[in-house]
Amino acid sequence: MQKPIESFHYRLAYPGHSVFPGAHPGQMVGSGQLFKRHEPLLVSPDPRRIDLRASLLDPFQQYRVRVFQQHSKLTVYVIADLSTSMVDKLPALGELVLSAAQSALQMGDSFGFIGCSHAIDHQWILPAGSAMQPVRALVNRLQTLRAQSRAESLSHVAPLLPHKRCLVLLVTDGHFSLQKLQAILRPLTQHAVVPIVWWQTNEYSNLPDWGLVRFKDAESRRSRTLLMRPVLKQRIIQTFEQRRLQLRQCFRAFGMEPLFLSNDYRADTLNRYFQQQAL
Repeated sequence: MQKPIESFHYRLAYPGHSVFPGAHPGQMVGSGQLFKRHEPLLVSPDPRRIDLRASLLDPFQQYRVRVFQQHSKLTVYVIADLSTSMVDKLPALGELVLSAAQSALQMGDSFGFIGCSHAIDHQWILPAGSAMQPVRALVNRLQTLRAQSRAESLSHVAPLLPHKRCLVLLVTDGHFSLQKLQAILRPLTQHAVVPIVWWQTNEYSNLPDWGLVRFKDAESRRSRTLLMRPVLKQRIIQTFEQRRLQLRQCFRAFGMEPLFLSNDYRADTLNRYFQQQAL
């Protein structure tokens, strides 16, 4: 039986720019329930919305009309790191992509996907649309990916996004330098970016106190055997915690609050994130 897709609810604190009606507060005036301002009848010729009280108080003795804030449509993109170190996380990434797509379509928004490997590959680009079938087909292809490179194209993905502000879920494990991360984030600052840093707990926490442990480098896939002991185990855990702090500080420098995920994907985690953050 196919696993059901979990949805999450997202919101943006700042008004959107789309001219198409949707579920999010927008900057356009039109059909809506949130009062925005008064305008002269000649500017907004809709007699049904004449405000008699405001018209009587108008010093120029003009009819004043209520205009309302129109809710707008939003574009949601998942930008995914498809480097070698992300191969083990592809099943969970597929669940996140399906969840984000379903959540966007339920809100009446558009959903798109950009996968980043060594170079921009159009087979991993899904333009923003309003259908689930292309997303399912993309996720099925993702499960067969055998990445053998670094995600160098992450720093060149900004021109593929819409010019107007959209919601971007940036999914990566962050196994690259902070200088490269800064180069990735700088062109994305005009959008509402949710950095999702995905680590597996067996990378650092589920280690024995004693014994021989075989480690595999996340990017090069080279193996190395070490004699594990309590001091070395604690040092590995502290290194990951220090890396978590460095990543969080780097993201916050660009006004982005990261979300750290471990192992499986759960939509409730994103629900809590959007309840706590104003994008």
